[in-house]
Amino acid sequence: MVQFFSNLPDEEHVPYKFITAQPHVKDIVRYMRNEDYYLWAAVATGFPAAHWIWERTIPSFHPRVMPRVMAVQIPFFATCGFLFAAQRSLFRFWGWRENAPEAARWTAEAATRPTPAKKGWQDNDW
Repeated sequence: MVQFFSNLPDEEHVPYKFITAQPHVKDIVRYMRNEDYYLWAAVATGFPAAHWIWERTIPSFHPRVMPRVMAVQIPFFATCGFLFAAQRSLFRFWGWRENAPEAARWTAEAATRPTPAKKGWQDNDW
């Protein structure tokens, strides 16, 4: 597999068990903890709610504009919340955060995981 980044962490330079350098996005989402989902929900609802409360107490624009502002804010902060949660999960894969349950689950699933198929010239590490 071609490495997109040359400075990915390895087993020697992380405080916790290193799992893998480039996990798939599906693995990152599957290995999220409940705290990650809570962080995602807090960011996705907290920032728009805080802005809504702020606008109700100290208005800065006409109230008819508020639904349009929320139509932009809610998907934006939902995406930001997902990125924060995915980053925390990714840091556990890299060994930058405590990851004992994830490491045990990864090794248990490694026996049933199929070997990656060779793709020919794409497997060459240029």
